[in-house]
Amino acid sequence: MLEQSICNFSPFRTEWLIRGRNFGDGVVEVTAVRSDRYIGAQGMMLRPKAKRGESENTDDNLMDAARRAKQQVRLRCKAIGADRMITLTYRENMQDKATLKRHFDALRRRLGKLQLFHYVAVAERQKRGAWHLHIAVKGRENYRVLRAIWHSIVGQDNGNVDVRNPYREKGLRHKLAAYLSKYITKDFGEHQLNEKRYWTSKGVEIPEQHSIAHITSNNPGKALLLAFDAALDAGASLDRCQTYWNQELGCFWLATREHAS
Repeated sequence: MLEQSICNFSPFRTEWLIRGRNFGDGVVEVTAVRSDRYIGAQGMMLRPKAKRGESENTDDNLMDAARRAKQQVRLRCKAIGADRMITLTYRENMQDKATLKRHFDALRRRLGKLQLFHYVAVAERQKRGAWHLHIAVKGRENYRVLRAIWHSIVGQDNGNVDVRNPYREKGLRHKLAAYLSKYITKDFGEHQLNEKRYWTSKGVEIPEQHSIAHITSNNPGKALLLAFDAALDAGASLDRCQTYWNQELGCFWLATREHAS
């Protein structure tokens, strides 16, 4: 028996950490992440790591920063319940991002005097080089007022305001959040390492991520089943949910839609 136990022993073990985040109204995100651990290798973790921004691999650093920003955009869109997207554009070939930020600051300040304005904004560069801005908001805006303010800032014949809901069917706000966040990694090379990649209103509270389960298993199916069960236990519906699974990395993500009204 002892010899058999020794033969079956492996210094490696596969662990899964399942965590969740509940935004209310049926909107839930659950992740399952694999860790392949070498037992007794704690000393290897004591080696000093490069500080943020100090690694020589600049492209990897930029992409890591873009991924973190992408996650924040998605989470903040869900936190404010964004269901519409406003796009601010220029007729001229406006290629100065600092000018875009200054114009948007003027717009949000003036709108803030008229109403509560919660937003998540992401800049995108067009093929011709001009910047424009995508803004996620909740509920209908006074579009005549919005256009009038934007025109007064950038010029009557220069600016345009487009308002749309990429996912018109009710209950698909989680897809709009993913839609907006994709612009972060699309243009990650346009930004410096520590440059702000998105702008958001103050007071947006993102629900804390909580631990659901921590298991040891070589079978990813067990971890994924726990993730789905956790979403159902939170009162979410799996109808039209979004999922992502990368077997090589051992990473699973699940996002649900809000309850139908």
